[in-house]
Amino acid sequence: MKKRWPSLLLGVAVSVVALVYLFRRDLSGVQSELRSANYVWVVPCLLLSYVGLWLRSLRWRVLLGYRIAPAHSFHILNVSYFVNGVLPLRVGELVRAALAARLDPPLPVFTSLSTIVVERLLDTLAVFALIGVVLAMLPVGLEIGFVGMALGAGAVIGVIVLALFAVRPAWAHALLDGLARVIPPLRRPALRAWLSSALEGIRPLASPRTMLLVVGWTAVAWAVSVLTGYSLLFAVFDEPTWSAAIAMIALASFAIAVPAVPGNLGPFEAAIVFALASTKLVAGPTAAPAVAFALLLHAVNLLTYISAGLVGLWVEGVSLGEVTTAAQGLRLRGQGAAPTRTDNSTGTNVSA
Repeated sequence: MKKRWPSLLLGVAVSVVALVYLFRRDLSGVQSELRSANYVWVVPCLLLSYVGLWLRSLRWRVLLGYRIAPAHSFHILNVSYFVNGVLPLRVGELVRAALAARLDPPLPVFTSLSTIVVERLLDTLAVFALIGVVLAMLPVGLEIGFVGMALGAGAVIGVIVLALFAVRPAWAHALLDGLARVIPPLRRPALRAWLSSALEGIRPLASPRTMLLVVGWTAVAWAVSVLTGYSLLFAVFDEPTWSAAIAMIALASFAIAVPAVPGNLGPFEAAIVFALASTKLVAGPTAAPAVAFALLLHAVNLLTYISAGLVGLWVEGVSLGEVTTAAQGLRLRGQGAAPTRTDNSTGTNVSA
């Protein structure tokens, strides 16, 4: 735990700085915007959020080779998102593996964790594609438009490269070896180990049918995310734009990787207001409507994850304490500090 204190303190500092920046001028204006918001639009936003979670659970089930029932994939994924939203250090990813390992039959921990690699890679490519779409839509210079098209094309190429490496993993190792001859830092054993894990994770993409399904569910899920954000914009703005919705979804995804307090309070709001300002929906990132909307969207997101996560815990028959304890056991085992074991109090098999 001592080793994590610097990360936790850095997260608190980042959140505080972001919040001070956002609220340094027009706090009364933000309060006024929140009082006058049309909260009817929260309902379709929530419904679309649950649809998005369901679509992502379908993608995860495909990556697992249909070895898990749809209900389990939905509820376990929701619990992991819930834990990531309320606890620091991305504990939810280990929670997902721990819950999948307690099913009958159990899923190997490494199998669950390897699917997260695929999800991250595909989601990163999806975000690049979204940014490319925004740049292509905005009335910017020709050079910026070309950047947008390049990002969109890069996302497509990235998917093709993933499929190629899934079929020919030796080519990925050969590429790393070639780059390492030119770039000495790439010779680190840890990087080679990470590549091996990543290649193991994308192995399901070697099947054309699986590849198409996973990419398809990814595209639909992100489209629903954009639609979700667009619907909530009507709560604060009279004439929202699709470019603003796409930009805020893309930048908010990057904000998740920024150190912050649990729930990503501060960086999330900063990403949203800068997206709205960059697409000219508001005059500046500290404009009261932008800050008010960012707070509202964050609240709806947390409500979605908490409600879906609590239902998931209830359906799976575990408590938050039990799953976090099981996740901690996986973390310690990964560090070589804990043996394989089965927790009889929770029925959680944490063996790989």
